[in-house]
Amino acid sequence: MKKLLISIAALIAVILLSIALVPYLFKDKIFELIKKTANENVNAIVEFDNRIELSLFKNFPDFTLGVNDISIIGIDSFSNDTLLHLKSFQATLDVMSVIKGDKIKIQQVTLNTPSIHAIILKSGVSNWDIAKATADTTGTQDTAKSALNISLKKFQIISANIKYDDRQSNLYAVIKDYNHTLIGDFSQDLFNMKITNQINELTISAQNIKYLNKVKLSFDADIEANLLEQKYSIKDNKISLNALEFMLEGFVQLNDDNISMDIKYLTKSSEFKNFISLIPAIYSNEFNDLKSSGKLGFEGFVKGVYRENLYPAFGLKLNVEDGMFKYPNLPLPVNNVQVNLEVDNSGGDLNNTIVNLSKFHIELDKESFDAKFIAKNLINNPYIDASMSGTLNLGNVSKIIPLEKGTKIEGMLRTNIQAKGSMSEIENKKYESFNASGTLEIKNFVYETADQKNTSYLNELSLSISPKIVKLNNLVAKMGKSDVSAKGELTDFFPYLFGNGTINGMLDLNSEYIDANEFLSSDDDTEKNKTLSDTSTISAPNIPSNINFTINARITKMQYTNLEISNLIGQIKIANEKLEFNKIGLNTLGATVGLNGYYEATNSNKPVVDIDFSVRNLEFKKAFAAFNTVQKLAPVAENMEGTFNSSFKMHTPMDNKLNPILDELYADGIVDIPNAELKDVKLFNLTANILKNDKFKNPSIKNVKIKFEVKEGRIFTKPFDLTLAGQKLTLSGSSGLDETIDYTGLTAIPANIAGTVNKALGNLVSKSGTSLKMSESINIQLLIKGTFNDPKITTNLADAAQNEANLIKDQLKDEASKKIKEIETKAKLEAARLKAEAETKAKAEADKLKAEYEKQKKIAEDKANAEKELLKKQAEEEAKKKLKKLLK
Repeated sequence: MKKLLISIAALIAVILLSIALVPYLFKDKIFELIKKTANENVNAIVEFDNRIELSLFKNFPDFTLGVNDISIIGIDSFSNDTLLHLKSFQATLDVMSVIKGDKIKIQQVTLNTPSIHAIILKSGVSNWDIAKATADTTGTQDTAKSALNISLKKFQIISANIKYDDRQSNLYAVIKDYNHTLIGDFSQDLFNMKITNQINELTISAQNIKYLNKVKLSFDADIEANLLEQKYSIKDNKISLNALEFMLEGFVQLNDDNISMDIKYLTKSSEFKNFISLIPAIYSNEFNDLKSSGKLGFEGFVKGVYRENLYPAFGLKLNVEDGMFKYPNLPLPVNNVQVNLEVDNSGGDLNNTIVNLSKFHIELDKESFDAKFIAKNLINNPYIDASMSGTLNLGNVSKIIPLEKGTKIEGMLRTNIQAKGSMSEIENKKYESFNASGTLEIKNFVYETADQKNTSYLNELSLSISPKIVKLNNLVAKMGKSDVSAKGELTDFFPYLFGNGTINGMLDLNSEYIDANEFLSSDDDTEKNKTLSDTSTISAPNIPSNINFTINARITKMQYTNLEISNLIGQIKIANEKLEFNKIGLNTLGATVGLNGYYEATNSNKPVVDIDFSVRNLEFKKAFAAFNTVQKLAPVAENMEGTFNSSFKMHTPMDNKLNPILDELYADGIVDIPNAELKDVKLFNLTANILKNDKFKNPSIKNVKIKFEVKEGRIFTKPFDLTLAGQKLTLSGSSGLDETIDYTGLTAIPANIAGTVNKALGNLVSKSGTSLKMSESINIQLLIKGTFNDPKITTNLADAAQNEANLIKDQLKDEASKKIKEIETKAKLEAARLKAEAETKAKAEADKLKAEYEKQKKIAEDKANAEKELLKKQAEEEAKKKLKKLLK
């Protein structure tokens, strides 16, 4: 018996140990399986901490699953944009229900500190539409229902932060510190569901108008849930917006292809004081002491069916009668507040909405302000009938509501504006059919805060309004450290005002000083003093699509991060989410810069810059310190003394922090270097060590033009020349983002400074016993690899030495051949001489014999001729005698 008990105890111990160890033994496999499955089913990158919590003991006998640091990061149009970050996810399951498999009972699901950034682009694409399409979804819902039966008792969200950015509808909402609890037995078909919601700050804006600003919201409700009919009926509930409380009644039912609803809402209190709590400046710590009177009416409804392009009917009524409020510690009250607002839609189409602000009146001290506004056909062809008139002394604001210590508001506002007609009349340029007239003037407006971060001065703003043109007669303002003055004209103002058109403008803008850092979105103002090479705290600005402005600008001084700009002159055009620069000239870092091009923010997560630059007299070291592109692609500039000129074209996408995406950057151009020196560059120090000559350490560049091309994260250069130890060094190759270098260098080094090469060859010459001479220079090739910080250089010194030795051997062969030729020539000359002497002697003997022969011959001939003449004479004498004798 004892052994049996021991065996049973041992078996239980083994089972418990196995249960405890299984989660740890298979944790890595579970982690990889979850991560692989998640990434295979979404068009996004899913990441989470691999320290997954799997426990059977934390909430025994329930099973606990925990995952920490979950992120869903977008791709394509939402590259590097985080849709969701969740500090932790935890689910507690009934372990026996998992084992039985008929119905999985989830006791609790908790999302801890989720951050959600939901975006809809102008194209309608949303960043949460990440589920991959399946090949066949036929019967998916029915299969899922039958295959997976789940019940849930509690769902909880702790401290969520949510941003909703609908750029298509120009709707923006921010929720900070949102806590949600849902409790109910979802295993039942009919049960009561308890919901609590708390939002510490709620901000909602549409068409750039804030309707709620940092409002505290709470919603507690008991809801009857009928899961069979998918119908949810609202029971006891309370909704509060700051001090305004109201309640709902009715139901929402989810059908196959639509949602049907019948909901009414109305305020629980008729006190005017509760309504004005929605005004942020009024809802302060002293709000409870506010004295107020007047009646409030607030009610509305939503009734009908909602599906795509079909909307339920809805309505809202807001009435304020004889409203008044005054803070006890301030001198002036706000009196005679009268408001009558109705919003009505009969259902079906949003174009059926009618907004009628038939009365708005307010009195501050001795001044009053009145307005009315009627709008119809809001979608297709908005019709408006609006007017506002009055004078307000803004300096009275501090006498009406408590401002933060150090806050100052002053100025006078005067307006008298009327507008009546349809937008189509403006769009079709039928200005005579649209009534619009009036003026708006603001003078000596001052807004200051204690920290001086939001200080603004508006010396003058004067607008004249007509149906065709809103004329900016004058604008003189100062915002923080920046000043601006402008004049110009705006057209298509009213279509733009009501969200159906693009406003056009031609403005002349002048400024003595603009601090652009004040207008850039930054996560931390203290980071603004960082260099341009670190723009990680700056958010890429959006360019509105419905603004078409041409601005002729003259800015004397401008500050951008740490970059000081002066004498900026040129034309800036804002249109189609693009900022164009035409013939911009400016001075910065002691250099003259000219540029043409554009900044395009169609995709604000990946804006594009396309610029033609010209730069003159920019110092290398200043360029390195100011521009991260130079640091990445040309780190050698840090060690260069001198200036350069350049002209180049650059096209690059940028991330949402205005950093160039360097591996996608393309540029080509030329750098003109009149005179520069490289000092203490590891590359040339190593070259000097290899060639055993310190003169190679600090090369100089004079009158060099370097053609370059940047692509795929590397900068490629055409061959260019440096002066190295008095000799020309020709370099060509590339360097990359990873600081790798791949260059080829060619140079001719004087033999008398060739170090060990010269010594070895000199020994060879001396041993030859001749008077041979080495070459005056030696051709060297350098192969440069590695990085700028760790260069690797190989040379052809051995080949050069062998070539020189071969040259000396060739000289020896030439000298031997020369001597042999001299001997052969001498022998040939001697033989020729002897031959010539023999020939001359023989010829002289022959000539002598010939002369003697000729002499004897002549003597004989002369003797014969004499005898011949004698005989001839004798014959003639004899003939004469005979003739004489005959004649006789």
